[in-house]
Amino acid sequence: MKYADVEGQRVEASPKARGICRACGQTVVAKCGRFVLWHWAHRSLNACDRWAEPETPWHRAWKNQFPEAWQEVAVFDAELTDCHIADVKTEMGLVLEFQRSTIHPDQVQARERFHQRMVWVIDGLRNEFDPIHFQLMITESIARDAVKFHWSARSRLFHRWHTTTPVFIDFGDNGFWRILRFDFKTGEGVAQLIPRADFVARVRSGATDFSAGGGPASSGRAEVVAVDQQ
Repeated sequence: MKYADVEGQRVEASPKARGICRACGQTVVAKCGRFVLWHWAHRSLNACDRWAEPETPWHRAWKNQFPEAWQEVAVFDAELTDCHIADVKTEMGLVLEFQRSTIHPDQVQARERFHQRMVWVIDGLRNEFDPIHFQLMITESIARDAVKFHWSARSRLFHRWHTTTPVFIDFGDNGFWRILRFDFKTGEGVAQLIPRADFVARVRSGATDFSAGGGPASSGRAEVVAVDQQ
């Protein structure tokens, strides 16, 4: 975690500090080693949020593009019996989940049911060959920075994110791509190159939740839309 409560204030980890988890109310301790990203950790080996994953500089860099108050928001269900910490939740209620580790499709669906209005941003650099394979498998350029591709690599990257919720994959220097459609049976897909700055600006402005275009598993023909219409 990047933030914990210390004497009623939301603060980042610092050496030897202790704080309170804003989700479960338990004690957390600062982890500020020389070779690790400074963060808060539960004293127990089991964190309160079973969906949490170890935070990397990639996660932190994405979070830092949004207001501090939107980062690491504790979200409770209607009965106040379950709580998960959203990586980013805007004041308009849109949740951004920055995901690097592999998770089971059942957990993907569980998170989408819990948050309802959300967008996935996936680290496409976890497998160093995926960005290269993606560029090599582009088969056709179509309108407005969109391409068709045929994914035949051994990696299951696109299969894991076969969902109707909007999915963006961050391939680093190879671009930030929205996956408009993907057929896991044929490996055929459609993706659109989106400037990161435009994505961040649209989220910050609250102008869209990107749901109009759906996700890779949405039915129907892929709609390629201008960035200012997403």
